[in-house]
Amino acid sequence: MNQAIRFLSIQQKNNIKFLDSSSIKLNLILKKMFDSKQYKQAFELVDEKFDTCTDITIASAIKACAVSKDYTRGINIHRKLSPNSINNSYTQGSLIQFYSESFILLITIILYNKVNI
Repeated sequence: MNQAIRFLSIQQKNNIKFLDSSSIKLNLILKKMFDSKQYKQAFELVDEKFDTCTDITIASAIKACAVSKDYTRGINIHRKLSPNSINNSYTQGSLIQFYSESFILLITIILYNKVNI
């Protein structure tokens, strides 16, 4: 918990999106939903409250898209990102993981189709 408080403090000092109590509550709710694998409900909440989501929440949502293999939603989240969010290291790491996993799946499908043709 101390690390989270320290991180939030650093983010505020760097003039990154100010975190109010509603965004902190949203982060906590979504973390619980992702941890309990309630992906559909969590993704609906992300869609509904996207403007309130912090970069950490967005990064978690992108990771959850990879885990749940919801590649369309992951691509849609990526398309909605602001330039600041795209430049965030947590978001970048999540996008790399997401696209790595979806690319491997795509290559597997292509190879499978070539073998079966």
